[in-house]
Amino acid sequence: MTPSAIRYGAMTVLRPLIAIVVVLLLAGVLAQHSLAPAGAQSSDDPLPATLISPIAGNWTLLVNTGDAGSPETVMGSLLQWADSAFVFDAATARFRSFRAAQPFLSDLNVIESGQPFWVFVPPDRLEGDITFWEQDATVRNQSVTLAPGFNLAAWTGTQGTRISQAVQSLSIRRAFLWDAVTQSFLIWDPGLPPAIQSDFELEYGAGLWIDVVGSQSVEWPQP
Repeated sequence: MTPSAIRYGAMTVLRPLIAIVVVLLLAGVLAQHSLAPAGAQSSDDPLPATLISPIAGNWTLLVNTGDAGSPETVMGSLLQWADSAFVFDAATARFRSFRAAQPFLSDLNVIESGQPFWVFVPPDRLEGDITFWEQDATVRNQSVTLAPGFNLAAWTGTQGTRISQAVQSLSIRRAFLWDAVTQSFLIWDPGLPPAIQSDFELEYGAGLWIDVVGSQSVEWPQP
């Protein structure tokens, strides 16, 4: 996610960026909360012309549903709240970061169209409140290349699709959906008892972790 260690329901900045992948494996069985992303519409509604995402203190996982651009361009008004942005490269299992206040530490120059990215908002900046970020929603039904292991992927297909249905053509171990309001993950894992997992719905513009089995990259079509 970013330089952090994760507990379900809380976020503490403790470890290097890549530690999130390891901790996900250890903490996944604890995820039990369920909340659909704000700004989402029902599966009977057409995809929106704009996407409105809730921004809370600490961590939020967003997707650039507009054109590719520099972090400053893509984030726009979000910069008044978020100090930094992070994207994950599955091929190298590394994060690249944009830090508004520390450009000498930044190695993220472009946020691609359809690319998920984490943002961090200092908790005291919103004083426990929630704000919203609006962006164009022009990316539709993209096909995502997933590498073996963990991938940070976006969903731009049909709203309300269950994760089990969305990945039925793939060989994956598990998938995690982040909720910024509760600072916790929903987890879908066919190997876990139903009581401690969720066959959650995917809304347009959702970002999620997907753990792919095997040694070859696969294409994930999103109708």
